[in-house]
Amino acid sequence: MKKTDTKVRTSMRNFILALALLLITNILMGVTLMTMSKRTLRGQVNKRMLDVSKAAAAQIDGDIIKNLTAEDKDTEEYIRTLNILRSFQDNIDLDYIYGINPGPNDTFTFSIDPDREDPADFGEAIEATDALKAAAKGVPSVDKKPHSDEWGRFYSAYSPIYDSDGTVVGIIGVDFDADWYDGVLNSRTAVAVIITMAALTIGIVLSFIIMSQNRKRFSAMLHRLSELELETKQLDQIIMQSSIKRLDLLPETKSKVLKTLANGETVTLHSVDEYEAVNTSIESVYNKLHSYLRYVESGVYIDDTTGVKNKAAYRNKIKELDEQIEAGNADFSAAFFDINGLKKTYTHYGFEAGEKLMFECAILLKSVFGKDNLYHITGDEYIVILDKTPSWKMRDHFVQFEAALKQYNDEHIKENNLSVAKGSVTFDPEKHQNYRQVFIEVKEACDKDKDKYYGRNKVAY
Repeated sequence: MKKTDTKVRTSMRNFILALALLLITNILMGVTLMTMSKRTLRGQVNKRMLDVSKAAAAQIDGDIIKNLTAEDKDTEEYIRTLNILRSFQDNIDLDYIYGINPGPNDTFTFSIDPDREDPADFGEAIEATDALKAAAKGVPSVDKKPHSDEWGRFYSAYSPIYDSDGTVVGIIGVDFDADWYDGVLNSRTAVAVIITMAALTIGIVLSFIIMSQNRKRFSAMLHRLSELELETKQLDQIIMQSSIKRLDLLPETKSKVLKTLANGETVTLHSVDEYEAVNTSIESVYNKLHSYLRYVESGVYIDDTTGVKNKAAYRNKIKELDEQIEAGNADFSAAFFDINGLKKTYTHYGFEAGEKLMFECAILLKSVFGKDNLYHITGDEYIVILDKTPSWKMRDHFVQFEAALKQYNDEHIKENNLSVAKGSVTFDPEKHQNYRQVFIEVKEACDKDKDKYYGRNKVAY
């Protein structure tokens, strides 16, 4: 055997081994991408369901609902509660919404059902699920498995209704079609499977070319890699279409990763030979898949509705601040913001109008305080934490925010007015032993400002 023949066979064997390793990596990445995407999307869908049930439960008067009976159907209290639920039924994308009365020994019955075609009878029994039992104990929950009844097959979300004493006196249930829920989750699975199968298909084709063709036909393999690049761009479009938020609705700064996935990155090639060209092309595809994986992971700490940091990121910040306080080197100010009248906007203009106000408020806060310092902690509430910022600087920031808020309302005079209550506190080591004490004080400051607003406008929270 000639020495040159040995080198050729050795080179081919090493290249095939490297290609096999790449195929295994693509399979693992596909499985990882599918698992993470499905878990992230499940959390987003469950949050959406809980947001609807919580919003409805917050508008129900527990002192009234706990005393309603089947004989009260024509009373003003019953009709008013029925109309609140019916507004959710008519304006939000759900299948059913209804009231539930918790009974002894984990038994439950229907109370108010706003469905116009086939409402449940007052007092009709409901099958108890783990999520429903949790809601009866004061914990809003979503079914982990679908359940079936005479109306169909559904996933349900449940949120408790409290009376003035803080006792759970009722539950709001919201049903979403199980086929819709499973279809949303499986959409990401299909994308991951397509990506994995495309990588495997192209890999097999490349292996066949390497084993059956010599150096003179190496250009044909490079042509196939060019086709691979085009196919990944098509897959990027599928990924984009399955994303929760569309690219053209996102600001430039928030869509950078998605635009990179959709349009690709500009890469300058400096190939010494064909082997290096192949390696560079494959690396480009790998980097694009890895970028999408990073995008999915980033969703863990970003709020989907507002595009700013969420509760998970906020909890990490609290832990960091408590460690600084304990070490004696904490230096920060905190501000609390609460959108005024958001529940009224939900009631009169729909859930989308309320979400728009939350999104616009987040944009204004980011423009003044910076996106890295802003946290969306719940519905209409935001927290800003600024390191090494004294109280006078916070007052300057508040002036800037008020100016930005006025400009927004002047430019959107035909839309819902955006009003925000606020308060700020600067950490004082002689007063504050932990971050919780700072939070209580800044929340009280915001509540005082909110009381002034409702005192002026004479409307209910």
